Amino acid sequence: MNNFLKIIKEICNELNIKYTFLSKDWVIMLEYKNKTRFLSGYKFDLNKHALGLILDDKYAMYDVLNYKNIPVIKHDIVYQDSNNNLYAKDCKGLEYAQKLFSKYQENIVLKINNGTCGRDIYHVKDLNDLTSKYNKLMMKHSAISICPFYDIINEYRAILVNGQIKLLYKKINPRVVGDSKKTIKELLQEFNPEYFKDYNENNKNIILKQGEVFEYDWKFNLSRGSLSSLDILESDKIEIINIINKINEFLDLKFVSVDIIKTVENKFYVMEINSGVMMENFINQHENGEKIAKEIYKEAILEMFK
Repeated sequence: MNNFLKIIKEICNELNIKYTFLSKDWVIMLEYKNKTRFLSGYKFDLNKHALGLILDDKYAMYDVLNYKNIPVIKHDIVYQDSNNNLYAKDCKGLEYAQKLFSKYQENIVLKINNGTCGRDIYHVKDLNDLTSKYNKLMMKHSAISICPFYDIINEYRAILVNGQIKLLYKKINPRVVGDSKKTIKELLQEFNPEYFKDYNENNKNIILKQGEVFEYDWKFNLSRGSLSSLDILESDKIEIINIINKINEFLDLKFVSVDIIKTVENKFYVMEINSGVMMENFINQHENGEKIAKEIYKEAILEMFK
């Protein structure tokens, strides 16, 4: 959060807003013209509380968007077998997870229902692996989400203030192609020098054959080596904007980021909507990243005091 805290301080000083860091810097209290507003983590005092809770719940967000016929990746929620509440009656336990595994052609993604940054997410194609990953997640969480696996070409992130796109970039995952000369480590370092500078996996010295592909991570997380790019096809922008316009027709999105995927079938789906807006990795990857982030955060703060 180093970039974030620095930027918030600068904005407040420029706007004569009093700021107070509380709760180990997790909460920032802002005071301006007899009004008090809060930042909590990367969440701003803008989105309605109930809406924010829905967005942070992957299954709930899917259900809401799907109800309005918004293209969104499919989510099924699975509760712990010990959950005796009526709502969990037909969607709990390993046996139910196994039924979903079969339903989705034994190619699924397991994730926690409210996770971020690609943590606790597993691509599962084996029944034994399903059991192992299911047990691992259910030891720590009361529910998990299961999705069919989508073969993704690109993932896009749109940052919105009052429903308007202020920043749109695509994420490129760390997939490298061999040339019969360079090692996996060298290729990864060419892809993302900063993230992979200390790469020390067992395969680091393997030389890939000409055209051989190595995918470091199937997920598109900037925090796990992916790169952000502002170079987006105009046709993709049109698809993304159309989806966001449909969302804006019925959701009052004050300050969020929307993640949208493009599949190999050239279909676009909402993957998630984040009620907290984090730009740390984007800032570090772009020369003018801090300037862009500061302008967006400043607009959000000014909106809080309207």
